[in-house]
Amino acid sequence: MSAGFRIKKFAAYLWEAKTKYYLHSPFVYNFFLHVLEAQTDENLQVIIQLRNQLRNDFSKIHLTDFGTGTSRTTTISHLEKHIALPHKYGRLLYALVKYLKPKNILEIGTSIGISSAYMALGNEQAQVTTLEGCPSLAKAAEQNHKTLNIHRVKVVEGEFSKTLNTALTEMPTVDLVLFDGNHTQQATLAYFQACLPYVSENTVFVFDDIYWNSEMCKAWNTIKQHPTVTLTIDVYRFGICFFRKEKLAKEDFVLRY
Repeated sequence: MSAGFRIKKFAAYLWEAKTKYYLHSPFVYNFFLHVLEAQTDENLQVIIQLRNQLRNDFSKIHLTDFGTGTSRTTTISHLEKHIALPHKYGRLLYALVKYLKPKNILEIGTSIGISSAYMALGNEQAQVTTLEGCPSLAKAAEQNHKTLNIHRVKVVEGEFSKTLNTALTEMPTVDLVLFDGNHTQQATLAYFQACLPYVSENTVFVFDDIYWNSEMCKAWNTIKQHPTVTLTIDVYRFGICFFRKEKLAKEDFVLRY
């Protein structure tokens, strides 16, 4: 998908996005204050330091993409710069976990373990399970978690079609799910449907790269319309879904971040 597509979507997002001064929902207003406007925490310094080290690591790593059936060789530096979640949104994930305090977190798509590290640091009581299909990425993620002295992240290696359902059934509760795997409409919706039976009123779904391509846009629009989803928040890169039952009418917010 061309960069022009994403530029067009970003321009539309900027036009539609609201600040806290236009919010009448107490829940969303507090979300804005405690998540989007959260101050940078000193706990994040360890991740920033690690990312600086990885950015200067030009060692080779072989990648296998089960979604496309392709393989290639790249560097750790390239993965940190271009594939790992940007710090801006890692900070948002950290603030989200710190605010909502989910105890059991599932991530679909580990990469080098940066996103799972942000979430694990957000709640020291949380257990994070993260799924990764590529063996070399799973190994790199485990090493990065070890470097950060994070021991509450379980990296599960294998194709999502073989690991997702098992991971879900083994979790005591499914409090937060980060969807960052195969960025196609079919795969995203399949993961969404697989996770739905495990949601509770307090569960939160976070979808990464909702404007990456037209397929992700279609998937996000389909997810927003699902009857179990009562509230959505769009911050351009992330689409966040809530299942809160006290909501009398479905609401969709686009917030400036």
